[in-house]
Amino acid sequence: MSSVAPGNVRLEASWPMTETDGPTAADLVSGNDLVCADEPSRVEGPFGASSALRCAGRSTWATSRGVLQTDQSFSVAAWVRLDSGLTGADLTMDTDWFAWTAVAQSGSYHSPFYLGARQIEYGGEGTGDYHLHWNFTVAPVDGSDDGPVDWIHAHSSQELRGDQADQWVLLVGVYDLETEVARIFVPTQDDHGEQPLPSGWPLWQGGENVQIGQAWFRDEFVDKWPGDVGPVRFYSGVLDEEGARQILAEAQHRTEG
Repeated sequence: MSSVAPGNVRLEASWPMTETDGPTAADLVSGNDLVCADEPSRVEGPFGASSALRCAGRSTWATSRGVLQTDQSFSVAAWVRLDSGLTGADLTMDTDWFAWTAVAQSGSYHSPFYLGARQIEYGGEGTGDYHLHWNFTVAPVDGSDDGPVDWIHAHSSQELRGDQADQWVLLVGVYDLETEVARIFVPTQDDHGEQPLPSGWPLWQGGENVQIGQAWFRDEFVDKWPGDVGPVRFYSGVLDEEGARQILAEAQHRTEG
């Protein structure tokens, strides 16, 4: 683990998914490789420039240790794709499901962050009016899901539509303790969103391991990702919108090259 000065961004882990087979996806920065816990499967990645991990709601990948210091600012970037053959044309979740998580890092009881898609309740809690959005959730305290402050869901401004399935999307989640907000950037769709962290927001470290294709909640794995996950990067520090767009530009440039 490493600390970072305010305003600085440092790449802590990068899984470019260049492998075409086998149960391992190499981390080219810190050697914290992802290993498949099930039968590994891969598909063509975004822009055809890499491979991607086929999760499909069943296969998951994990590291042996955590990467991010989650009591400090950090950023997570991931290429993701929902599979309409698994979600249905209208992107329907199973009963009592509220999220699909593509990338997370586990704490002892639950994950400190969840990057993927989530049902957002319009009009406030209790309305039951849920709509699916790209989402970056940050959790308040390890050891409790009903602590003194609410979970924070930074979500895209646009609702996720059925015609966005089967397409590669770049998601960038940002935990910014300097300005006390959580953000999500969706450069492929020119979208973004943010939510402020409430007063008294607790800082805590959840560094068990990195999870691809699921998250850890109440001592069990949840939110199985119904699709694929391409290249993933973890940063200490705060990526801004320009930094998020640069990741997209790099992927496009590799394809053109």
